Formats: sequence, structure tokens, C-alpha cells
Amino acid sequence: MARPRILLASVLLAGPALAQTLNLQPTDLSSGATLPPTSAALIDEATAPLVNPAGLGHVSGIQLFYLHERNIATDQIADGLYFAESLFGILEPGFAIEWLRGRGRNGGVGAPSRRRFTWSLATGSKFLSLGAAYHVFSSSDNADLDALTSWDVGMSSRPSPYFSLGVAVQNVDRPSHGAVAFNRRYDFALGLRPIGDRFTFAVDYLLNDAIAGSSSRMQYTLQAEIFKGVTLGAGLGHGFNGEDILFQGSLTLDTSHLGLTYAGGGSSGGSDHVVMARLSSRKYPAIAFAPEKFALLDLGDLLSKANRSPLAFLGFTEADPYLRLTRLLDDVVRDPNLKGVVLKIDNLSDVGLGKAMELRQAILRLRGAGKNAAAVLLSVGDAEYLIASAADQIYAVPEALLLINGFAANALFVGSAMEKLGVQWEVARVGEYKNFPDLFTRSDMSPEQRETVNAYLDTDVRNFRSALMQSRQLSSQKLDQVWAEGLVTPKAAKELGLIDDVIAPPELEKKLGQVFPGAHYDRSYRPRDVKDVHWGERRRIAVVPVIGTIAGGKSQEDPLGLVEIAGAETVVRALRRAEQDPFVAAIVVRVDSGGGDGLASDLMYRAVLEAKKKKPVIASMGDVAASGGYYASMGADQIFAEPTTITGSIGVFFIKPVAKNLAEKLGVHHESIRRGELSNINSLLDPWTAKERAAAQKWVNAFYDNFITEVAASRKMSKEQVDKIGRGRVWSGEDAKARGLVDEMGGLLEAIDAARRRAQIPDREEVEIAIIGEPRGFLAALGDRDGLLADVIGDRAQAQPLSPAIRALAGEVGLDQALLLEPTIKAMMPFTLKVR
Repeated sequence: MARPRILLASVLLAGPALAQTLNLQPTDLSSGATLPPTSAALIDEATAPLVNPAGLGHVSGIQLFYLHERNIATDQIADGLYFAESLFGILEPGFAIEWLRGRGRNGGVGAPSRRRFTWSLATGSKFLSLGAAYHVFSSSDNADLDALTSWDVGMSSRPSPYFSLGVAVQNVDRPSHGAVAFNRRYDFALGLRPIGDRFTFAVDYLLNDAIAGSSSRMQYTLQAEIFKGVTLGAGLGHGFNGEDILFQGSLTLDTSHLGLTYAGGGSSGGSDHVVMARLSSRKYPAIAFAPEKFALLDLGDLLSKANRSPLAFLGFTEADPYLRLTRLLDDVVRDPNLKGVVLKIDNLSDVGLGKAMELRQAILRLRGAGKNAAAVLLSVGDAEYLIASAADQIYAVPEALLLINGFAANALFVGSAMEKLGVQWEVARVGEYKNFPDLFTRSDMSPEQRETVNAYLDTDVRNFRSALMQSRQLSSQKLDQVWAEGLVTPKAAKELGLIDDVIAPPELEKKLGQVFPGAHYDRSYRPRDVKDVHWGERRRIAVVPVIGTIAGGKSQEDPLGLVEIAGAETVVRALRRAEQDPFVAAIVVRVDSGGGDGLASDLMYRAVLEAKKKKPVIASMGDVAASGGYYASMGADQIFAEPTTITGSIGVFFIKPVAKNLAEKLGVHHESIRRGELSNINSLLDPWTAKERAAAQKWVNAFYDNFITEVAASRKMSKEQVDKIGRGRVWSGEDAKARGLVDEMGGLLEAIDAARRRAQIPDREEVEIAIIGEPRGFLAALGDRDGLLADVIGDRAQAQPLSPAIRALAGEVGLDQALLLEPTIKAMMPFTLKVR
């Protein structure tokens, strides 16, 4: 009876996984090495092809495992190397090689020494992953085995945080050669997590479909993370015909990139010992006594679009740098191992006062979570210093450029130049404050524009002074001294209380050692670079960006990231996706736009109204959310803005250039033959007739009336109230809140918090921030159409990106595209306001 007992041991030895159950069995040579307790529903590492190749679909980063096994029952030794990698989060290939050697102790009868090479591939998501493995066998002891190959397939699904499913079929093709035949084997598995991610239980039903008859058995697996990075495992297996009950136990110790496991078990037939080591690029939840750390966040680098992927030209996009930074700061707050951050601040030219206030609040939020923030200044102005003022300590390098000299708003007028060129502009508008066309028609600032700019600058100064008083105890008199200096030297900055010290770069590490005692500097800090052990999809807050000039068609940006267009088609589709995604609990519309095409703005607004019928929708305003940008925001359940956000500008205009005189100067003559009195209203060579001017004004009046009607409905105001604060008037976020256009002061993170509350998500529940509807690359606009939505709004003419040289000029006049040449209603800011 010794031989059956040995076979039983090899069949049942602690085998919570299919690959373990028949391994080293003389009558089934297709099996590989034994794994520590696991299951077809649980395995999600490079060793997955031993059990269920679909488990590779849950691998992230690069993994390399080494396994050594000594099976006393069969007197065999196994060694294995297992490699897997995730490619773009879409495909997970794997490769393994196993050496199994030695002969049994029972009369010299045992399995021959052999090697097994495995190529595997999986794809899918947490909800459903599919995988396949191809095995090639090699043996110098058995010529029949040397000629065989086999296939395995598997499925893994983790639809919920509480359970997972796994199905694996090994030796699908039932290969045979000579005296060697491989049985087809099935594993049906269910994994359960009834009390959270730390405790996992699994049940496997295994069926061995042999030619001589089928046999089945049950296996049970328990995995428990008793401390962070310390996991205990247990496996139990039994048949249905009175066979021995077998047990296996394991202990795993994980550090970030290295793990070590020992597993041992057995039955009356003998024991089995397994040692396994892991190397991985993706960090694992590590042993709790890992030292605290601090990280460097280079804000200039994180916000730079120069670091965009070169594939962006082809349409492979990344999250907007500012949105990505905001998500990073939220992750930093939640990282329990991070003691603090060093913020390198150097010339954040794309950050206006609205975003500066947001980043300041994010740093205060970080400090409120018990983390230290130190800022190092290289080249900064008032906006950058506003961000730095939130830090616990502020340092400057000896030659830092501190241009802290107050605020100025610059407006450009080219009316005289247009007159000299012989170009006149026809304009129809509503509202004395809707003076965007003044850029082309005037040579100086209108009284209405001057009134608006002064009011906005007063708000900026008031909030700037208040922030510095709060964080640095810097009085108004002291700030006046700073502004009187203008170009402040680091030494003077220390004397004035702007900074805490002047530090040469070589001294910085020593100083930071004093600020972060006992913590080490993590050069490769990435808060999301940790293996996600959570099952199922987490609930998400979807962030839909409306960034750049609003236009029809798809959101786009040029390959260099200089021109951004918020396309109605992209935004509407993103809102629809978020609305229909069962895992999205709430939506945040992030607006940083001075407006643009009126119809495109209206399409976005109506998509917001549709989305909020099913889910909470919160609007978050950045530096600017004016005119069409406000239009897109106003339908949300709640609107957040910073005190210094530029918003309002409720008004529209119609404008066209008339180049008749310029054409005449150049010797170009034209004639128009009409059918219909208004058929030539969009001609760029003929000025408007009286009837054409009246028709354009009527069109603009109707759009404005619709605009204020919708504002009144969304903000629960009368049309008269809206008209009084509308008519193109720009307001700061602070003034907009006082007039009912905005609900709350706060930035993107505060808007996300509000979305959580409206979706009734508990504070303890971890959610993902998903950015949906990013601008596409230049060539991406050539394709990617789908359905009625694209047919309805996607064929509208899209503005073309400008060259970098023209982009610089366009930035000065507030144009990111040639929108003015399109014959449509414009809902744009009345002037370009750049505060420096």
C-alpha cells in the first residue's frame, strides 16, 4: 500500500492550487512545482500560470519569483523561475522555467527528471481577466515526455470587494506520446473576503478527468494579513473516498520590492517544504516597521507639459498636469508612511492666482494631516510665493530670483493698427461690459473694463494679504515694504520675514535632516506605485475637464501642449460615460476656460443637466471660468471657486473682420451677387448692411436671453437679477459668491470632498479620482467616432491649433485659436486678464 500513499501525498499535499495537487506525481508528468497556499480565485502574481494563467491579468509592474521545493514523499527537488510584466496595463505576458529532478525512494520508482518551459499571456481587468499558458517539456530520462507540449486556459473575475471567481483548465488539448498521456484537469474556485481585504478564504473544487476515470476533491485556503507586510496562509485538501487529510501552512514577509515565503506541510506519506522569494518593481504593502520617509515634489516639473509622452502626437494622452498634481497631493495626504514633502518651486508660469490659492490650500490640507511641508524657492513671483507661504518652512537658494512686486493687469488694444491695415470689425453684442471686441476696435480701455479690472485687483490684493498674514504673520505694512523692494534679494527676504533661511544646495540635505528627523529621502516616491490588493472596482469620482478655449468637436492639444481646446463632443461624451459607469458615484466638472463657441458651451451645459439627473455633479473653477466657461459650470448641483477665480462674464457677441479696404490696397477687387438680403452676412470682404446688423443683433439678443434664462433656472434667481449682474461683467470668485453665481469657496479637492458627501460615500472608504475626457493628440482627431452623438455635434468645424510662434502672440491677446473668424455666437471673456 506504500505506492498509493505516495500517490495520494502527491495528489493532496497541501494543494490549495491546481498546480500543487498533481505535482511530482509519477503518473502525471505535466505538473510543475508546489506553491504556498493559494487558489485559482486568488492567485495574481507571476506564479499564476502554475494555477490559473488568468491571474497574470492582475499583475502590475515587473515581477520575478524564485521557488525551491523539497518533497520528502517523492524525494524530489524542484526549482523554478517565474517572470511577468504588465504592458501598458493592457497585456500581461509571462515566462517560467522549472527544473524537477530526483527519483522516488520506493523501489527506485519515481518521476523522471524534467524541465518545463511556460509562455503565458493574460488580458482584461479586475472584473474579468482571461489567460492562456503554453508548456514545452524536456527530459533526458523520458523520450516520450521530451516530445510533448500542452495548453492551459483560465478565467479570473473580481466583480466585488467581497468575492472573486476563478476557473482553470489544464492540459486542454490532452496531449499524449507513447506511454505518456496528460489528463485534462479542471479547477472551479470561489474566493471570499467577508470582513475586508486582510482576511481571504477560498474553496476550490478540482476534477481530474483521466482516461481511466475521473476523480474529484475539495481544497480550502485561508490567507490572513496579521500585520502590514506579514501574511499567514493555510491550506487543507481532501478527497471523497476516505483519503488522508493534508495540511499546509505558510508565512510571508513583504518589504516594498522584496518578499520571502516559507511553506511546509504534509501527511502520513511525508512532508513538503517550499521557499519562495519575490522581486518586483511595483511596491507591495510593506512590513509596518519600515522607516518613515519624505519626498521631493518638483512643482515646475510636475506641471510642465514638456514632459509629455512623445506618443501624444498620435493620440496617446495623459492627464492634464495640474489635475495629475492635484491627485498626487491627495494621495500624499493619505500615505501613512510619508512624514513630509519638500516642495521645489521654480517659475510656475502657467499657474494663475486661482490655481495658486488651490495649491496653497492643498499644502495646508497636507499639514492638517500631520505631515511637514518645506518649500525651496528658486525663481518665484507673487503667485508662486502664495503657494510657498502655506509651508512649515520656506528656504531660498543664495541666488534665488524673488520677484514679489504686486499685481498688474495688462490689456492689449490693436484698434489703431487695424485702422492702419484697413481692417474694420463688425460687432453685435449684449452688455456694456462685454467688451472682448474692444481688443480689435479700440485703442484704449473702456470705463467699464477699467472698473472691472480694478475691482478684481482689489480682491486679489485683499486675499493675498490675508493669506500671508495667516501663514507668515506678515502685516500689510511689511508687505508694502516687500513690494517696494520689488526684486527682493534672499538676504532681504529673510530680514523681511518672507523666508526662514538662505540655504546653499549642498547644505540642503543636512537642513532637511533636521526638519525630518529619522526619515529617509525617497528619490523615487510614487504614492500609487503600490500593489493594489483590493478586489473589485473601487467607487470613483469622475473629473471631467473643460480646459482651454471652448469649441465644437473633440478636445485637442497640439503635440507640444501649447494649445488646448475643450471640445463639446469630448466633454459631452465624457459626461455620458461618467453618468453610465456604475462605479462612478459622482462627477466633478473641472473648468479652466475663458469660454469660446456659444453653441458648444450650451451643449456642455445641457450634458451637465442630464448627468445630474442620475448622479451628483459638482463644478470646480480654476483660474478662470468665465462666459462659456461659466455656462458649462452653472448647471451643476454645487459650484466651487477660489476667491481669485475669474468668473461671470454672462454675455455674448458676434464679430467678424471686414478686410475690404485692405483688399483694395492690395489690388484685390470683388463683387457679390446675392439671392436673399442677408445671404452675405458672413462675408469677410463686405461690411454689414443695416438689415444685416439688425439681424446679427437680434440673433445675439436671443442667445443672451436664453443664457440669462438658463442662469436664472440653474441658480434659482430671476432673469432681472441675472441681467443686473450679467451684461458681460467679470467677477472674482469672492464677488460671484456674494451675488449668487457661486456656492462655495474652495478648490478641486474641496469639490471632490463635496462630491463624496453628496454621493454618501463614508470617509473611511477609499475612492479613485478618475479623469475622463482628456484632450487628444493631433492625429487622434482623424478617427475615433461613434454613434449618434458624434454625428450630431462632432461635424462642427473645429479651430485649428496655431504654431508655437503665433501661440505666444495669441497668449497675449487671449486667443488660443482663430475662433473670431468663425461665424458663430461667442461666449468669451470680455478681455484678456493676466495678473503678474
